Amino acid sequence: MLKRLSSLENNYSLGSNPFNGKTNIYFKELNNLHLQQIACWSDSLSLSENFLKQELNINNLPNFNKGIIEKEFSFWRIEPLKWWIFNKNIMIPPDLGTTLDLSHSFTCIHISGNHASLLLNRYLPIDLRESKFPELSSASSAIHHVSIKLFKRSRNNYYLLIPRGFALSIWEILIDTSKQFGYEVLDRSSGL
Repeated sequence: MLKRLSSLENNYSLGSNPFNGKTNIYFKELNNLHLQQIACWSDSLSLSENFLKQELNINNLPNFNKGIIEKEFSFWRIEPLKWWIFNKNIMIPPDLGTTLDLSHSFTCIHISGNHASLLLNRYLPIDLRESKFPELSSASSAIHHVSIKLFKRSRNNYYLLIPRGFALSIWEILIDTSKQFGYEVLDRSSGL
């Protein structure tokens, strides 16, 4: 397996940078991202859903722009006919659909803390209030014209997937904006 280098390597400085003695945002890059896209053919949706439920040993698949987080993997419905799965491989039969490894395509940043939603709302035109964007929701949006995917694990606890070629510039923007809240960059980890 190829060793994946971080797109943030030279600008990933661990440490705390409080504002008025407080740290309200925490950043952590998820290294060794394992991401697979599963797409089904339009005429095989129900068969594909049954296959995925059996393969993942779950009773229900997430609805559009929703996800599930299990102990060993997470599974998200990104589009009506597409799912993203983290930390697990599935090979859907060719008559049902296709799979694509996206692991090397994105940089994943975990953003959490009391002001995580406030920070993200500086750039994303998404209503992140609990009543509108509850736990286990996802969205496609853009930061400075760069397409991103946002996954909400729980309140003020997000995963931001950025195309690798734009990750460093988005990282710098987020870090700079976080100075007004107080932030800390934590050691990298794996998993979603």
